[in-house]
Amino acid sequence: MLRVLSTICIRRKGVTGESQVVSGLNEKITYSLLTQVKTPAQYIGGEVNQIRREYRAGDVTVALAFPDTYAIGMSHLGLGILYTALNRMDGVIAERVFCPWLDAAEIMRREGIPLFSWESRKPVRDFDILGISLQHELCYSNVLYLLDLAGITFESIERHDDEPLVMGGGPMADCCEPVADFFDLIIIGDGEEALPAVVEAYRKLRDEKCKRREILLNLARQFSFVYVPQFYHCEYGHDGLLTVCEPTEPDIPRCVQRAQVKDLDATVFPTAPIIPYAETTHERIAIEIMRGCPQRCAFCHAGHTKGPVRCRSVDKIVELAWESYLNTGYDTVSLLSLSSSDYPGLNELVTQLYQRFAGRHVGISLPSLRVDKQLQEIPSQVTGVRREGLTVAVETASDRIRRAIGKKVTDDDLLATMQAAFEAGWHTVKLYFMIGFPGETQEDIMAILDLAVRISNLSREVTARPAKVNAAISWLVPKPHTPFAWIPQQSMDYFQNTKDMLIQAKRNLRGVPIKLKFHHLQRSMLEGVFARGDRRLSRVILAAYRAGARFDAWDECFDVNHYLEAFRQCNLDPAFYARRTRTQNEILPWQHLSGDNHDKLYQRLQRIMSMLTDENE
Repeated sequence: MLRVLSTICIRRKGVTGESQVVSGLNEKITYSLLTQVKTPAQYIGGEVNQIRREYRAGDVTVALAFPDTYAIGMSHLGLGILYTALNRMDGVIAERVFCPWLDAAEIMRREGIPLFSWESRKPVRDFDILGISLQHELCYSNVLYLLDLAGITFESIERHDDEPLVMGGGPMADCCEPVADFFDLIIIGDGEEALPAVVEAYRKLRDEKCKRREILLNLARQFSFVYVPQFYHCEYGHDGLLTVCEPTEPDIPRCVQRAQVKDLDATVFPTAPIIPYAETTHERIAIEIMRGCPQRCAFCHAGHTKGPVRCRSVDKIVELAWESYLNTGYDTVSLLSLSSSDYPGLNELVTQLYQRFAGRHVGISLPSLRVDKQLQEIPSQVTGVRREGLTVAVETASDRIRRAIGKKVTDDDLLATMQAAFEAGWHTVKLYFMIGFPGETQEDIMAILDLAVRISNLSREVTARPAKVNAAISWLVPKPHTPFAWIPQQSMDYFQNTKDMLIQAKRNLRGVPIKLKFHHLQRSMLEGVFARGDRRLSRVILAAYRAGARFDAWDECFDVNHYLEAFRQCNLDPAFYARRTRTQNEILPWQHLSGDNHDKLYQRLQRIMSMLTDENE
């Protein structure tokens, strides 16, 4: 097997059809890395539909890095979109980069192999731009992992002109202060039009022989969605609160705005996604049918930052799905959005997709469905989908809390949906819950098990056998740019006690196939810290990384002690960030990052708290 992989890597066909004989770094990767790692297929590149372009003088080279493994990154639609968008530009070459697993990193350090791109195996440090997607708070240590393996200076203010421009983007971009020190610039908002525009402007500035700082200054002034952290000055009071966050250069926006794609039909979409050699988390055709969410639940960061709602047309979605099928052969089309039930043409879309794929055994997946009348029609809409299970985000088993937070779900609608699903052949249900809402009672928590039992027994009434119910329980992390941005996260003791209570109650059940799965408590605590953190936390992340923190979203790697010691070294208290109530007039660390709806969000929080207080009395 290793000999075969070596042969593939030494001689393979490029897009021009010419045989490529590799040497130097490529040879080191082939013989010193691939022959020793556990899963070499994830590092070899050259997959079906890979874009491999020849280098020319004057090209702008962009390394698109996903701060997790190949298996995770290759399943991410956003990476494929940016990869396609940049490679359609004349004079721009974009290649992929992922985090090598620990065994590969150890070999790379020992053998002197720098972090390289998957297409050409060019050292990442030799690219003009390194773009890193910020997907969640637990990927922050992997940002440093990428920079370290690439040999790039950690802190942007200390980087030299011969190092790549390090750009960030993604869901965490508008609350990125904990990693602000590590990025030269960050693009806020939608990236598929904004990133190419920034890359084109960078090319002109580079060709004019502008230095690094001059390039960054020009980009910050030219684009309202470009955030250059080093051009903003922050001060903190004796109480630790942020007192000043202001631009230090003229003509820099005080509040950076989000880039927004206006027409999803007109924007770029990868209909020939790369087909991985190694197994990935999702192997399917993924199509975003709608961006934004009209529900705007109080806890949801994405719901408050991805607006306004924009929809792809039914005809365009069917066209993209068909082209993607012809280019991949995948047998599932997943229709993605924050709330697919809110897509206005959902019935027509599903009907047309089934007509287009009739007789080809292609399933249609509808994740992110809302429990309401629309969801009750699921069985008639997705009759061709394999019925492994039905997944519904319920969030809480309390109608009282649902009303307050804006989650338009009722037990009656949920049970009607489950009955229709059981009648159509489903026999497994997965329910997502969160614990830690303000005003939550012990009765609200125990209602999670009560609801799971009712759903399981409902299947017994319909099909003569109980349904398997998997209840996935996470711990509420108050997010920036939402009404909950001002509330404290519940304590570790609170979460642990509720977990123990549910586990004990579950043991008392007999004959009901219910499984509880809980999110990692210590990770949730860390998410609560970094979600609303300021740029002083960059020092904590750096100290934790140097102590061994990386792949913090992975059970086999995460060690909270790396962070607890880092907080101690930096003389910062994690409770200050996670467990503290903010006041209305407090300057929030993300307020200068598209935080212009501050007052409206706070007013909604007051309405929520009034609803919960009034109903509890």
